[in-house]
This record gives sequence, structure tokens and C-alpha cells, in this order.
Amino acid sequence: MKLAFWSPLSPKGTGVADYSEELLPYLAKGGADITLFVEDEAPDNPAIADHFEWHYAREYEEVAAAKKFDLNIYQIGNSSYHRYALNAALRFPGVVVLHDLVLQHLFLGLSVERGDSALYVSEMKRAYGERGAALGRQMAAALSSELLTSKFPLCERMVERSYGVLVLTRFMQRWLEQRFGSMPVGKFIGRAPHHYAPPPSLPVETAAEARRRLGLPEDAFIVAAFGLATPAKRIDRALEGFLRFVGDRKDARFLVVGEVQKGFELDPAVVAALGDKLVLTGRQTMENFYLYMLACDVVVNLRFPSTGELSGTLIRTLGMGKPVLVSNLGPFAEFPEHVVARIDIGPPEIDIIAGTLRFLHDHPDLRAAMGRNAREHVESYYKLEDEADAYLRFLETVIAAREGGELSDPPPYDQADLAAAVMTAISDMPLSGTFGLENVRQTLKEVSDP
Repeated sequence: MKLAFWSPLSPKGTGVADYSEELLPYLAKGGADITLFVEDEAPDNPAIADHFEWHYAREYEEVAAAKKFDLNIYQIGNSSYHRYALNAALRFPGVVVLHDLVLQHLFLGLSVERGDSALYVSEMKRAYGERGAALGRQMAAALSSELLTSKFPLCERMVERSYGVLVLTRFMQRWLEQRFGSMPVGKFIGRAPHHYAPPPSLPVETAAEARRRLGLPEDAFIVAAFGLATPAKRIDRALEGFLRFVGDRKDARFLVVGEVQKGFELDPAVVAALGDKLVLTGRQTMENFYLYMLACDVVVNLRFPSTGELSGTLIRTLGMGKPVLVSNLGPFAEFPEHVVARIDIGPPEIDIIAGTLRFLHDHPDLRAAMGRNAREHVESYYKLEDEADAYLRFLETVIAAREGGELSDPPPYDQADLAAAVMTAISDMPLSGTFGLENVRQTLKEVSDP
């Protein structure tokens, strides 16, 4: 099986890069012949760069002519890191792995953030009709919310132009089957549960040693949130809950391990009230990221609105044997109650967070039991070998369906689709080779002619 594999890789600062780099060796071990395609930076992880053939995206057509790939596979998330793969997936259909159901930020980055609101409104109209166009104009003017945005995923074009779709959660699989079940691609929507990758070799083995190395108080009760801090991760609610729990306790800290999203400001009153009990670490190396996981007592991993995604950081922290507070909705509610502490969304949320932290603080034996349950659950159901096997079986099914005539190529773009795709490609890809300036002019002329 010859695969063209499109994904951001290190040094790109996205969790999908880590995900792909952990999965690739297992796909290769399962017999896949993989060629990597990256956007504009050479892979810098020796385990990847030294063991896989790789090329820049602009070289794809030349490489594909020689390699004759059986299938393209695209790792797609909701950020600008995936725009080059989005362009390729529209031009060269394959199997899409959706890490996020909602791709609004990806499309906004390709259009509105580059000064082209018309392209975004056109995409919203294509997917949702006149109501979509009206909402698109509202969103383009920044007059929307994360909750509103989550109701209009904008994954339709990519799914419709794919041979198949792989997702990581049952929640996303059910949604896609309901939305696209009557289309040809609806027969080829599969799930490969997100893997757990054991941590790299660390310089210390215990929480106490990790705390000493990181300069954290050894006797503190440490609560932590990991990854990019965003409004959807409900960091403000978590901090308010922690504030109600902590009172005048001097033995507690809340760590935000990662960057705070640009434009998102933590509540100044809560930050001031917490004082030195709140620690903002900023972006960390992967080794330090794991050291902070090892050092903490409890992890908070909340999410609302949920866009069907599953947090890779959640899987990592569960695998390291940490009790985790999760929002009781979407994919997070799929974890058993003996593995995670579920937090209901709504007015009582802050009090529930405070009460749960209080209970875990006062019952260290329960914390230890939850941690053991979490590790056992992840090690049993989220193995890298199992995920790679699910990938390969699904890809073999899609390839066989194409070869047997059960699955035909997606239809060509209609005029609006072609115009939007050309505009996206102009803004995001070099105008060279087979995608030259004269080709662009001719295509635009054909689209605009009656």
C-alpha cells in the first residue's frame, strides 16, 4: 500500500504534528509504504526525517507521477497549520482524518484573516445556503461566538470530495454518518481511537523529583491545565472553581502549562485574587510538558462548546495516571465514570469544580485509585498498535472499493467551487509548474464567462 501522507510535522507547533510522528512508525511497521508531504519546513525530528521519504507539497504532482500512490491521506485540524493539506485534499481527493469536526478557524484563516471576507461568505453560502451567507457576514465581522461557530462546521466541502473519512471519536463518527450517510462517502466513515503514546524517557521518575526540578513546592496540592488556553477550554471557570476551593489554603497551586491564546485575557479579578497560587508557565519543551504532568495531582481538561474532537493531552495525562476533570458532554462523556470526574455544564459548574477539587484534595487514596483506573483504561483501549491497525484496515477497504468500482472519483467542482478553490490556491500556494499564472487566468476567465 503506497500512501501519500499529508500532515504538519515538527517544528510546526501543533499537537497533530506530535500525533502523526507517533503514529507513522506503526503504520510503516504494518506494511504501508509512506511518503510524507509537508508545507514549507523540513521535518526536524530525526526519527521521522531519517526513516521516511519526504517532499514539499509543491513537488507532489511530480512525485505522484513516479510513485503512483494508492491513496492520499490528509491529517486535518482546525488551524492554519492545515491549510496546505486542505488545498491538496480538494485538488487530489483521498482519505481525510478529521481531528476537529468544526473547521471554522481553518477557513477563516484562509479568507477573512487575509482580507478576503467574500471567499468565506461564499463558502458559508455553499454549505448552508442564504442563512449561511448571512451568518458568514456576521462571523467575518467578528460578531459571533464560539458556540454559534460550532454549529456550522464547514467540513462539508472536504468530506464530499473525499473517498473516505476517519475520525477519532464515536461522537464525530455518528455526526458524519447522519450528515453524509446518503452520499457515496457515507459508506466509508470510520473510527480509529486516538492512541496513547508513553512519555519519553524523563530525567526523574517521581512527582517529588519533578517538582524539585521545576521549582515547585513539594508539599503543594497542584492542579494543572495543559495546552493552549482558550475560552472553549473554560480556563476562566476552572480558575473560579479553584479560587472557591482554595480559600486561604497555602498548599495549593493552579498551573496553566502552555500559552494563553492571543486576544484571550484571563479574568483580572480572579488572577489578582489567586496571586502566587496561579502559575502561567508559557510554552514548554516536550520534556518539561511531561515533567509538569508528572508533578501535578489533578488535571482540569474542560471543553465547551465541543466540536467532536478528543484532546491528545487528555489521553496523555490519563495514561500518566492522573485524575482528570472533564466536561460532561460530547466525546469526553464517553470515558467511564471510574476513569474521569465529569463536570456538568451550566450555572452550577463552578461550584461543582470547587467541590470536586475539595473532595480529591481531602481523599488522596481516591486520587490514587482514579489515577490507576485512568492508566489501565488508556493502556487497554488506546494502543498505538490498535490505532495503526484500524487505519490500515480502513485504507485497504477504501482502496479495494475504488479498484472494484464501488467508489468513484468525486464529481468535478461546480463553478462556485472552482472559483473558491482557485482563490484559495492563489493565496496559499506558489504559482509555478503546472499551476502557473496563465492557468489561473484561464481558469478565472472560464469561471466568469456565461
